[in-house]
Parts: sequence; structure tokens; C-alpha cells
Amino acid sequence: MKKQKIFAVMILTLFGSIGFTQTPYATVVYAEGSTFSVIRAGKSVSYAVDNPDVFGLPIERGDILQTSPRTYLEVTIHPVSASVQIAENTSFRCDADESGQNSKGELYYGRVRAKVGKLSGSSTYRISSPSMVAGVRGTDFGCDHIFVRPQVAGSEGTTEVASTAVVNRVFCFEGSVLVVPVSDPGLKTVLVGGGEMIESSATTASADGSIPVELTKTPVSTEVTEFWKGRQFRGTEHSSLSAEAAQAQILAEEQLQVVAQEKKRVRNHKVRLAGSAALFGAGALVAGLAYPDYKSDGFTKSVIVNASYGGALICTSLGLLIYDLIMY
Repeated sequence: MKKQKIFAVMILTLFGSIGFTQTPYATVVYAEGSTFSVIRAGKSVSYAVDNPDVFGLPIERGDILQTSPRTYLEVTIHPVSASVQIAENTSFRCDADESGQNSKGELYYGRVRAKVGKLSGSSTYRISSPSMVAGVRGTDFGCDHIFVRPQVAGSEGTTEVASTAVVNRVFCFEGSVLVVPVSDPGLKTVLVGGGEMIESSATTASADGSIPVELTKTPVSTEVTEFWKGRQFRGTEHSSLSAEAAQAQILAEEQLQVVAQEKKRVRNHKVRLAGSAALFGAGALVAGLAYPDYKSDGFTKSVIVNASYGGALICTSLGLLIYDLIMY
């Protein structure tokens, strides 16, 4: 019976260790700006992008990422080898089935761009917004769902602000993406190729808050191209960086190494101080135990031994302290 219990504990320990080392659904591979939040099971946790723990931060299925102004993120979705760039002021949900092979992103508001490697078998990846759904099988594409306040010319040269409009886009830089409207699935789907996009806008002053989406292809606008210009993907699984971008990535990795080395240096400093204090305390205690015998019997053999051991420990502690001051 005892052997069976020991065997059961070993099995549970083995499977527990496997669970802890399992690759997460997604991880944060790049961050710049100020702060972002991760909403998990209704609880929001805020992170500063200069926190070293942000790089490699695990993202679970169902997590919502929210970026603050001037903050950009990139996450790598491991089951489908996809990288997703999340722009500032964006709310984006990462989700998938149990296997992770059928993955999807939900854009609640903002701008995202994704690069998906060639998917195998029945694997899929799609991004949906309140207006359109885009499904891919190996491409560089993105979606926008943003509010704009267009300006119109008024009388006598004045400028008037029209009603706020919601702009919805699906654009494709490379490969192709299949787009279908959410509000009217009966409309014909459109295959958008590299350098093309679909854009629609609906005024918030309209009766139902939206208008039917016309799936008409146009060239990718200059505004979209300029917005994402120079933002290379950091995900190593499918990124072909330019020399400048590769150098920037190397510098970023070197900075992370410097941070890790600094943390290690501080940790070793604390360990040496603690060791020095412990040795000093032990030496003082050993030497102190000899004092009563010395007071009553003088320099006996036991008194000399205790004093010698205590002095040796105190000298060792002082040597360790001096070494720490030199190394730190």
C-alpha cells in the first residue's frame, strides 16, 4: 500500500511538472510606450512596458489586451505560428478552441496587424471586428475599427465637424484574406489580395448605428501604409527583418541581458551580505560561549578552541564583506 502511494505521488509530480513547463497559448515578444492591461476572467492587471517581466509574459486563451496611448505590443500565438501587432488605444481579445489550432482574435476597438505563417491541416486563424470577419491561410493583413470626426468645409471658410463615424477596414499587405460582413452574411464574400483593402464607414448618428458594408476592394490607402510603416514583426518564427530591424532587435535583446545581469548582480550582493551577517553572528555566538569559562577558569583549552573558532568565523565574515564591496 505504501509503495502504491509513493508511485501515485511520483506520477502526479511528473504530470504536474509537465503542466508547468507547457508552452503558453501566446506570449508578449515586444512592447513599447507606457502601459497596457491584461483582462483575465474579469480581472484587469496593468503592466509597464519597461518591466523586464513583460517580455515573455504568457497570454492565455480568452485574455483581452488593452493598450494605452502611444503603446504598441506584439504577441506570438504559438499553436498557429502567428504574430499580432496591437496598436495604441486598442482592445483585442485572443481566443481559440481547446487545441489552439483554430485561433481567432476579436477586435473590440482600435487597430491590429497580423502575420500568419502557412497553416497546416485544418488549422485556421481569423480576426473579427464588429463589422467584418477576415480569415487567412498565410498572409500579412490587418483590421481597423476606429472612430473619426471628419471635417467638412463650412460657410465663409469656416470648418465644421461632421458626425462621428466608425471606420472599418480589412487590409492586406501580402498574401490574401477572405472577408465576410458580420451584419449581412448573405452578401458575397471577397478575397482581398496583397496591396488591397476593404473600407466602410457608418455615422453614429444613423438610426441603427451602422449601414450595410459594401465589400468593394480598393488599393491600400496611404494612411494605412504610413501608420504601419517601419513596424517590423519581431516574432522569429516568420519574420524576415531588414538589417536595421535586425540590429534593433539585437540591441533590444542585449538590453534584456543587461537587465538580467543587473538583477543577478543585486541578488548575489544580497546573498553575500546575508552570508556575511550569518557568519559574523555565528562567530560572535561561539566566542561568546567561551566567556563564562574564561571568567571562571581563565584560558583553558576549551576557551582557546571556542575563541579560535569564533574568531575564524568573524574573520571569514569580514573577508566576505570586503569581497562583496569589491565585486559590487
